[in-house]
Amino acid sequence: MQEQPMSSGDRSSRPSSRGTMPAHRSAATGPGAALEGMWVILVANEGQLPIADADGRVPVMARSGDTDAYLLVWKNVAKARQFVTAAELEGAEPRLVVRSNRDELVKIAHAARALGVLIDYDAQTQQYGAAVSL
Repeated sequence: MQEQPMSSGDRSSRPSSRGTMPAHRSAATGPGAALEGMWVILVANEGQLPIADADGRVPVMARSGDTDAYLLVWKNVAKARQFVTAAELEGAEPRLVVRSNRDELVKIAHAARALGVLIDYDAQTQQYGAAVSL
């Protein structure tokens, strides 16, 4: 079955008139909402950042210049694991961003002065699929 573009009058995939969305597609709000459902890679904080999670880990970030940082996220765990392999990150652990860990990850990223988020960063080509604000 081939998908057809949705016309402006087609409401079949929009929220119901009650304003609710299916549970699997609930809309996240607040700081870092775009991160929910993405994958980060956690590594040991070896003193680079002033804060870390309860296990002493921080999400992987990229530097641009001397001061700019970007949080790296991936749309699926397979791409995150490819990055771990390509970047040879020992002890790294992909972690799904969910409501319960999102605020802590955003707080750590802000402590690192992250300006935004790079989605699906490829360590070999040094390119990314998209960039969004944090």
